[in-house]
Amino acid sequence: MGALHPKCCAVQEVQNNTAEAVSEAKLVSDQPIPPLGKPLWLSEAEEYVAMQKQKEAEAAQRIQQIAAERAAEEERKAKEEEQKKEDAAAKAAKEAEKKKKTTSPKKVAAPKVPKPEEAPKPDKEKEKEPEPKHDAEAKMDNAANKAKDADMRFEFEVKCVSARGLRDADWLEGTSDPYCLCEAVGKVRSKFKTKTVNNKENPVWNQAAKMQLSNGDKLKFSVYDQDMGKSDDFLGYTELEFGQIFPKGFEGELALKDASETAVKQEAFLKVRVRHLGTVTEK
Repeated sequence: MGALHPKCCAVQEVQNNTAEAVSEAKLVSDQPIPPLGKPLWLSEAEEYVAMQKQKEAEAAQRIQQIAAERAAEEERKAKEEEQKKEDAAAKAAKEAEKKKKTTSPKKVAAPKVPKPEEAPKPDKEKEKEPEPKHDAEAKMDNAANKAKDADMRFEFEVKCVSARGLRDADWLEGTSDPYCLCEAVGKVRSKFKTKTVNNKENPVWNQAAKMQLSNGDKLKFSVYDQDMGKSDDFLGYTELEFGQIFPKGFEGELALKDASETAVKQEAFLKVRVRHLGTVTEK
């Protein structure tokens, strides 16, 4: 009987270990199973859809803003045309009145009959003749009269000086690499392009070219950001009408239109200089 005692103890130890394992398994099974998380691909898809909706909303807002700006610009141009017509009519009426006054016959005083043995005295009062115009004013009037002929061409020196306030069109690194494209829009079509200035939001070009224009044509300046491997980004444009550059020329800053690609307005300016060189003679 004494030899059976160790075996009984071993059986009891095995039973105790089995009971502990069962209790541990029960504790593990009683714990709640955590819910499965959202798949990564679903989160990315939802984020992509949200970004697309945001871009579409910004694009629609930008389209509405551009339409409003164009409508305002057309209204402004219509008012300017109406004002020009009124000014031209008033000027024509004033010139007609002035011409009428100058062509009216003047009263001529009767000559004095000299007394006997007296020499006739010269008339001290002399008719006042109109003073000739200054040479520069006469040249401008002559040039303005020539410009009325729509078939005549005039030569100008157009210089793209600089720009400031351009937006950063390169999202990855650096800033814009801008250049300016000048075009003659109308009966005479010509254009020239400046050099590209790298990594500048306030570039300086100081480049000029000779261009020909006719009455009614205009100059269009467009600024682009040069990119490699894709189309160049548009940074804004501005225009100069023929009446703004003829005959005195123009020098100054012009605000760029459509200088921003979002609804936030971008204040950007282009400095140009235009000089009238003369009339183009046909050979």
